[in-house]
Amino acid sequence: MFIIGNGTVITHDENNTVLQDGAVVTAGDSILDYGTLDKMRDIYSDASFINAEGGLILPGFIDAHEHIYSMMARGMAVDLPKHADLNMILQNLWWKLDAALTNELVYESAMAAYMELVKNGVTTVIDHHAAYGEIADSLSAVASAAKAFSVKSCLCYEVSDRAGKAKMQQAVLENERFIKEAAESKLLAGLMGLHASFTLSDETLQYCAEHCAGAGYHVHVAEGTVDQEDCLNKYGLRVVERFKKFGILGEKTIAAHCIHINDAEMQLLQSSNTAVIHNAQSNMNNAAGCPRVLEMLKKGVLVGLGTDGYTHDILASWKTAVLLHKHVLQDATAGDGELYQAMFFNSRKIAQRYFAREMGIIKKGAAADIVIADYRPPTPLNAQNVSGHLLFGVSGKDISFTMAQGKIVMQDRHLATLDEEKIIENCRHGAAKLWQKLR
Repeated sequence: MFIIGNGTVITHDENNTVLQDGAVVTAGDSILDYGTLDKMRDIYSDASFINAEGGLILPGFIDAHEHIYSMMARGMAVDLPKHADLNMILQNLWWKLDAALTNELVYESAMAAYMELVKNGVTTVIDHHAAYGEIADSLSAVASAAKAFSVKSCLCYEVSDRAGKAKMQQAVLENERFIKEAAESKLLAGLMGLHASFTLSDETLQYCAEHCAGAGYHVHVAEGTVDQEDCLNKYGLRVVERFKKFGILGEKTIAAHCIHINDAEMQLLQSSNTAVIHNAQSNMNNAAGCPRVLEMLKKGVLVGLGTDGYTHDILASWKTAVLLHKHVLQDATAGDGELYQAMFFNSRKIAQRYFAREMGIIKKGAAADIVIADYRPPTPLNAQNVSGHLLFGVSGKDISFTMAQGKIVMQDRHLATLDEEKIIENCRHGAAKLWQKLR
């Protein structure tokens, strides 16, 4: 049992409750209680004390669309033509990289990525994986790293026709296998992963449906204009309409990006209760465009936030999203409340669809996912201005302590039980081997 106290508790509950000089009590993998530090110490006198030293005590963050396999691409030379679009980036970088990944490389990459995730306060991640160099058991390689860090992980394998029919079928079966494996775990969940409409034939979508077993899908939707153009030319449908035809939309499905969709597609997403994930930094980096996220939210679409593998710092992705929509709309008031809601409340609702335990909130019975931010407010902090303090005052590197599932995984910016230098060394060595293969 732990008391995490001597700080300001930000619960992110329905009232956005803030407790000055607060404390959170954890027992096993659950939050047992919370309140003022003096009261918690009186009630739970035998608990071990973790001192927040005046910082912020928050529920762990949720990254709702990741590409953990991208870790070894950092710093890699990529030959792109001028005015490269998303399709050129896929062909010249990501599809070459994932075609060379083995399970060993995937594991080393995942260990480094999870290390960065917990160091940035992320305790729940929804990942979209691709590794066509070795498909069988590839998701288990990622899951092994997730277990090492106790990070709740909803995983899928990216099904695509780009590597041929045999590998497409192997990818579907890897999803099916892992969905069954994850069903026995409190830490893991599985979905049927799809790349995007323009790399998926009707036959492939039908094959996926036959092996999905009601688990739901995780798919890129209209991230680039080529996705819509291909769908209209081949099928006479827009992307979201095509996915509706195949029964892909629904409460268990995640539609990442949704940059180039129209009002009718937004309505289909809303009426089917399909979740959308906004990835601002990645979209900007790929010059893919800015989705009409604020309109989606106004129409009742459940929109959460992800990093898309561009970074493992979800706070940075949120901050960029806020700036992006102000800039595009030329409105300094745009997006503040909406994107705060997407980051700290909607992503939680989305993740909750895949895990039994509540997360992303400090309340009795919720998952013991707790982080401390080394931030001492220079101005008053209360329920009305929490978002402003987090937006302008806190970054991922301010996270000094991370507890996931009741386990201390980072303290004082150092991993509690894992060898950080060894993880980095293994990833660096693996990346060198991978880059050599890609020359």
